[in-house]
Amino acid sequence: MKKRYYILTFVIAYLVLLLATLPANLFSSMVNDNTPVRLQGVSGTLWNGQALLISAPGNITLEKTRWSFAPLALLSGRLAFDVETRLLDNTIRARAGSSLLGTVFVSELSARLPASTVAELAAIPLAQLDGIVDIEIHDASWQAGEPPLASGRIDWKNASVSVTETASLGNVSIVLSESEKDMLQAAISNQGGDIKISGSAELLPDNRYQLDIRL
Repeated sequence: MKKRYYILTFVIAYLVLLLATLPANLFSSMVNDNTPVRLQGVSGTLWNGQALLISAPGNITLEKTRWSFAPLALLSGRLAFDVETRLLDNTIRARAGSSLLGTVFVSELSARLPASTVAELAAIPLAQLDGIVDIEIHDASWQAGEPPLASGRIDWKNASVSVTETASLGNVSIVLSESEKDMLQAAISNQGGDIKISGSAELLPDNRYQLDIRL
């Protein structure tokens, strides 16, 4: 038992030493060479660093990204970083990383974005969305080959949709949770507006969505 404890302590200490001393630009070179993500203006260390610009597929550009290692997460078997970044002048904060088994996660995510920005990122055609979207994700995780899971809340305030005419939706709430089948599900409702909305959505094992909306 003591031998395992000493080995684990050594591994954690070695990992912490690497994170504290390795230049962040070594990691950025690996990312740039092996993924579609591009990091520019990287400085600092893996423990505490920043990137002036991060470009990702889907026309996503993050600016002034800063990260710091969260060592206490190792006690729960997670390699985690606290991250702050800017998307089109909107601040996003989260804790992100991976478990020792390879499950990627994001937790404590907080963001406020214009609905028009969300529509652009989601590539929603034809309709124009207005209002402000507040995103609070308590925990989200996904593993290669498996559907993602998440818990949290998305509030679309002063929501409106314009196609040929504009419809006010009031304040729309989407509550994310895990179903009894261990699948991502969402409860959808609104208050106020021209149209009453209620319903649910569920992500199926084949990555299709099952949607039940009542207007």
